[in-house]
Amino acid sequence: MHVTTISINSRLIQGLFFAALLLFSPALLLAQGSAGSMRANISGTITVDRTLDPTGDYSGIGIAIINFDPAAGGLDTLFYALTDRSGAFSGTARFSERDEYVISVTRNERLISTSTIVLANGDHTTISAEIPGFTESFRARSRENNAVHDYRRVERNFNRVVDFISSGLAEVTQDTIPVLLQTWSDLFWSVKDLHPGALAAETATLRSIEILQGWDDELVLSRARQGISELNLFKSDRAIIASDALIRLQGMEPALAFVDSVMTLQMREEDRILLEMRKIEILAQFNENEPALEMLRDFRERFSDDTTLVQWADFYLYDIQNLAPGMELPSFELLLQDERRVTNADFHGRYLLLEIANLASQRYQGEHALMRFLHDEMRQQVQFLTLPTNESPITIQAFYEERQTAWPVAKARQVHEADLMRRLNIIVQPTRILVAPDGTIVRKYSGTEISIIENDLRQLLN
Repeated sequence: MHVTTISINSRLIQGLFFAALLLFSPALLLAQGSAGSMRANISGTITVDRTLDPTGDYSGIGIAIINFDPAAGGLDTLFYALTDRSGAFSGTARFSERDEYVISVTRNERLISTSTIVLANGDHTTISAEIPGFTESFRARSRENNAVHDYRRVERNFNRVVDFISSGLAEVTQDTIPVLLQTWSDLFWSVKDLHPGALAAETATLRSIEILQGWDDELVLSRARQGISELNLFKSDRAIIASDALIRLQGMEPALAFVDSVMTLQMREEDRILLEMRKIEILAQFNENEPALEMLRDFRERFSDDTTLVQWADFYLYDIQNLAPGMELPSFELLLQDERRVTNADFHGRYLLLEIANLASQRYQGEHALMRFLHDEMRQQVQFLTLPTNESPITIQAFYEERQTAWPVAKARQVHEADLMRRLNIIVQPTRILVAPDGTIVRKYSGTEISIIENDLRQLLN
């Protein structure tokens, strides 16, 4: 059961980075930028625990809402206020779009803590918090931020269930997983009904279909289409998930046609680029290498000034030319945890699911229970092999002994000594490669849900 955390855009991450700089220069907060045409009233109270400050004077606490905006020259202060003696403050935030922003609190020219807050035009937000323990006590109340609160509560409880299952403390069978996921998918979807139109509601509907991928493709497709037609955000994310479902239900052509239809809608340029990238991926997945290469080269030329997009194009170009379905898996020789030395030829005769993973990754730890289910069910027909990218032999041995892993695992640094990170073009972890009994590649999965791999295996084996 894969856990994805709440979506955080790159500007928010950069804003958190700049908030950390305030540890060294809180005075940066004093200059409020032009920001934008939207307005939101902000008020609230921040107090200090009386055991730390018995004076009851809570004045001088600084509250800032900041945004990283390259067009505005970097850090832009959208709101700044100081508390009075009672800890109360108020003011107006000025910003250009509804979004999640960083809020920071300072006292005596020292950064106390940071959190996040959603700003929307005309949305009056009331804030309460106490120092110390700002992060735990912080609460922003408004139409938008109440939706965030409910979304995070569902997400937090879902993650607890996943962690409980992953730890092995709960007995969960393969048959009960779809029921469990359906329940949580419905809970995420319900946030939309509780908070219609809120930013967090749009995030929750995306989360609802993410966790159902490969388990209930008909419902995934229905909810993705509804989200694309009714909601403004995450059009490309919903379309990409829906295209995967369509591939499993109907094949390549309906999936490509669906992506094309979504691209006719009004959307952000970033979404349109992601959907163009998705079309290339679909063509490559079905070994339509000539049209995929033609689109890829055109894409690379048009976006030659964008380093990130060029890197993606080069990554995919390497995969199409060296790791496409039907090509031989690059040869390797590895030393396993049980001291056996194996080569890729030792796995011929049955399907092989090869995975390259960072064991410290929360995502991989959450997925490992599902890998165990998959192995238990398919081990007569499918071999499993894990290549950890971790450097520590103790970490690797402890991880797999604790989880009683029943399939071969390579020793530390074997993936690097065999140069497989480069030869298998590994950028995302975990990456899994499904290999046919004759040693040729069936499909490479970069960060893909286990349920999708399971679906592919069922189609191959039935």
